[in-house]
Amino acid sequence: MGLLDKVDNLEEVKPVKKAVAKKAVAKKAVARKTTPKRPAAKAAKTTTREAKLRPTGLPEGFELAGGMPRYISWLINFAVNFGLLIMGVSMNITSSGGGGPGASTWILAGAIAAILVNTMIMPVWTGRNFGEFTSRTKYINVYGNRPLFLHPIFNNLLGFLSLIGFFFVFTSMSELSDSQKAVTYFVIGIILMVIWVVNFFFKKNSDYSQGLFDMMFKCYLVKHVATGEETGWFARFEALGDFGDKYTEKSAARETKRAERAEEKINKAKQAKAENDSEDQSKD
Repeated sequence: MGLLDKVDNLEEVKPVKKAVAKKAVAKKAVARKTTPKRPAAKAAKTTTREAKLRPTGLPEGFELAGGMPRYISWLINFAVNFGLLIMGVSMNITSSGGGGPGASTWILAGAIAAILVNTMIMPVWTGRNFGEFTSRTKYINVYGNRPLFLHPIFNNLLGFLSLIGFFFVFTSMSELSDSQKAVTYFVIGIILMVIWVVNFFFKKNSDYSQGLFDMMFKCYLVKHVATGEETGWFARFEALGDFGDKYTEKSAARETKRAERAEEKINKAKQAKAENDSEDQSKD
């Protein structure tokens, strides 16, 4: 019986041990180094500045002054700038004319005042000189505005400076070998005269009749149309244009008469030739 009991005990199923769930050990969170995100690179602003194209050529809405207005402007400016000066110098040389040397001194003072008014004061104040008022012309820049005040001053003084240069050359030629001062005056005189010559050739060969300073300051001599709203001195200056208009009309009438006379001469010559040819044919 003892062996049978042992066998029975062996055959008994051993109870299975329940699996005990292990306690989950909480792992310590390891702090990771967070690299701050770099902000997205801003797109480089392509500030492509549009190249500002400077205007060139004659502005729209303006008409280039013709040959006759230019001639009238030159004639009036020459009379204002050099009329009294030539009179005063000639009177001073000959010591004649009314009050003698005293009168010539006053005339020379008046000539200097006229030159200053016409070449500096008037252009800076009104933008035009007496010649331009009489010929109804004015200078404008490429923007259609009044040019820098230096332009009319240089432009108006050019003839006067060339005259001074001629005087320096004429008076210093006889002393070139004896005086260094005379050589200096001679060189200055040559430079002033050369500037005038260069300006003349520039104006002669330019499509817009621009002189040296006109090209430097990009200016053009154009026709001026009065607004009719001028008052005071400006209205009086604009009235000078009436004289220019009358001179232009007279010049145009003279040109018409010359053309008619030339045409009459040509017709008479043709008629005489035809008569001679007919006579020769009749003789034959």
